[in-house]
Amino acid sequence: MSKSVDPTTNSDRSSWRLEQIVDHFEAERSRNLRRGRLQQLFQILVVTLLLGGAFQASGLFSSYLGDGALGRIGNFLSRLLPQLHHDRLFEDRATSGSLLYWFYDLDLWLKLLAETVQIAIVATVLGAIFALPLSFLAARNLAPAVWVYWTVRRISELVRTLPDIILALILVAAFGLGPIPGVIALTLGTTASLTKLFAEANEAADMHQLEAVQSAGGNWWQQLRFGLMPQVLPNLASYSLLRLEINVGGAAALGIVGAGGIGVELSRAITFTEFDTYFAVLIMIVGLIFVLDLTSEAIRDRLTGLEKGA
Repeated sequence: MSKSVDPTTNSDRSSWRLEQIVDHFEAERSRNLRRGRLQQLFQILVVTLLLGGAFQASGLFSSYLGDGALGRIGNFLSRLLPQLHHDRLFEDRATSGSLLYWFYDLDLWLKLLAETVQIAIVATVLGAIFALPLSFLAARNLAPAVWVYWTVRRISELVRTLPDIILALILVAAFGLGPIPGVIALTLGTTASLTKLFAEANEAADMHQLEAVQSAGGNWWQQLRFGLMPQVLPNLASYSLLRLEINVGGAAALGIVGAGGIGVELSRAITFTEFDTYFAVLIMIVGLIFVLDLTSEAIRDRLTGLEKGA
C-alpha cells in the first residue's frame, strides 16, 4: 500500500518556508539600508571636514584680512561698479559718469576681443583636425593594436594634465609676446581633450555599419568614412563647438601672461587696480561667450535635425 500524504501539512510547511524567506529578505534589506545610511553619513562627515579644513587653510574667514568674508566680497564688488549718473549716461566719452566714459577704450578692446576669438577659432580648428585621426587610434573598437590604443590614450592624458596657462608661459618665453603662444597652448589642450571625447563617441558607434562596408570590400579608411563618420559627426561637431566656447575664455585668460588677446587689457587693469575697467572688459567677454553659446546651440540643433531628417 502507498503511503498517504497530508496536503494540509505540506501547505503549512510551504507557508512556513515562504515566511522564513520573506523574513530573511526583510532583515537583509534593513541591514543594507542601515549600512547605506551609515556610509552616506560618513561621506557627509568627511566632505564637511575637508571643506572646513579648506576654508581654514584659505584664510577666508580669518580676521587678519580685515572685515569678514562677506564684507570683503561686498567691498570688492563695490570697487568693480563704475560711478554712473543717469542724467549723463549717454553723453560723450569725455563726460564723467557716462557709459562711453566707462568704456573709454572700446575700440581697442573690441580689436583685442576679435584677436581673442581668432586665437580660439584657430586653436579649435587645428585641435579638432589633429584629434580626429588620433581618436581612431584611441578607440578600443578601432585601434589596430592594443599598444597603439594605450600609447595614444596615455599621451593625451599627459597633455591634458598640463594647464594651458603654464604652457603659455613656457611658449611666451620661447616665441615672445603675441598670439602665437596662445594658439599653440590652446591647440595642444584642445587636441588632447577632443581626442578623448572623439574616441568615446567612436566607441559608442554601431559596428555593424562598419562590418557592412567591410563585407562590400571597403578598406579600413573606407569603413571609417562611410560606416563610422555618418554616425558620430553630429557628436564630434557638438564637442568641437563646446571646446570653442571653452577656448574663448581660455584665450582671454592666456592674454594675462602675454599670449595675446583681451587678456592683455585685463592684466593692465589688474596691475593698475582699475577695477571698473576690469569689470567692463569682463562684461564684454561674458557677452561674447553668451552670443557664441547661442550660435553653437543653433548649429548643434541644426546638425541634430539633419541627422533625424536623414
